[in-house]
Amino acid sequence: MNKIVLSGGRRLSGEVEVGGSKNAALPVLFGGIVTRGVCVFSGLPRVSDVLQALEILKHLGARIRFHASGEVRVDYRHMQYAETPAHLTAPIRASTYLLGAMLARFGRASLAASGGCDFGARPIDQHLLGFERLGATVASAPDGVTVEASNGLCGAEITLAMPSVGATANLMLAATAATGETVIRNAAAEPHVAALADFLTLCGAHITGVGTHTVHVFGGARLDGATYTVIPDMIEAGTYLCLGMACGGPVAVKNVCPDHLGALLDAFREMGGRVVCDRDRISVSADRGYACTHVETGPFPAFPTDLHPQMAALFALEHATGEGSVRETVFSDRFRYVQELAHMGAQITLSGDRACIVPHRLRGAKMRSPDLRGGAALMIAALGTRGRSEIANAATVGRGYEHLEQKLRALGAHVSVF
Repeated sequence: MNKIVLSGGRRLSGEVEVGGSKNAALPVLFGGIVTRGVCVFSGLPRVSDVLQALEILKHLGARIRFHASGEVRVDYRHMQYAETPAHLTAPIRASTYLLGAMLARFGRASLAASGGCDFGARPIDQHLLGFERLGATVASAPDGVTVEASNGLCGAEITLAMPSVGATANLMLAATAATGETVIRNAAAEPHVAALADFLTLCGAHITGVGTHTVHVFGGARLDGATYTVIPDMIEAGTYLCLGMACGGPVAVKNVCPDHLGALLDAFREMGGRVVCDRDRISVSADRGYACTHVETGPFPAFPTDLHPQMAALFALEHATGEGSVRETVFSDRFRYVQELAHMGAQITLSGDRACIVPHRLRGAKMRSPDLRGGAALMIAALGTRGRSEIANAATVGRGYEHLEQKLRALGAHVSVF
């Protein structure tokens, strides 16, 4: 996917089905390494990040089979320790999960490079400090990092400096192989972290405190394969709901967990949007426009950083009223979409960690997607604005949205993907 062409300014309505969560699928796929068994996954989204993860696993000796039913069978039994080349790991941030998983299974792990969206420094120091607390030695070099536990891993108490999703997941993986109990304090409580814990529990691990900021892992149990269904993608769902607000609606998403999107739905209600929730379905509409508000990102259950750019796009549209702002507390440089929205005439002022937005009449424009969620914001702005827009570097968007063109067209959007 190289380019997305959109003709906006039309009312969008209808229903889309949300796929499996990319952010949950990636740690679960790498987490299967610690099971030494055969896992069958349902609901794996066919997005580029997930396909890249499967390529990494295949390189390490996993045997992968795609079933006509949509299930994916991954046989982890014959995997062997190997260093994964940077050209495989660099495209996705989630390759960092190789460290915890390989350390648990083989007693050592190395990572040449990890990638993902570029929005500022994303260090893994909390991961590495945690591995050291578990008894591993860490050797860092300009071309990567190596962790090794020649004498095995031992349970420990670990307090994270911040509730990092990646560090919490990585330390849970390593702790499954540690002798005794590991306590992770100030742990991340995001749904995709809980999903990893649920998967490992299905495989035989003993983990408590899931969904809280104190997680206990009782290590040493032998883990086997399992059949697992990936949780719905809350960020995909949130993106389409933002589109419903931007383009009138009603837009409904099904196969979704409303509890995962509480902060977003609260913001919609504050803006004057109509929100209807059922057990696994959410509908939003704003046929008479909406008021801007203020959102501040933070660890779950606060407003998710991965929906920050989409909200900024909502505030920038001319049928919004008042002034809006977004304060970003998770990633220091997640505002690269701002200069792209400026091509459309968006009135956004940056001040430190805050974007202040005044609604304005926008125009179609040629833009370049800066990253996955920034690209989603450009799509929302384009579809909420009269005229033709083009978004280049669209592969960044393809990293997280499955069947994007079909789903947008199902809502009535005029869109083509090249």
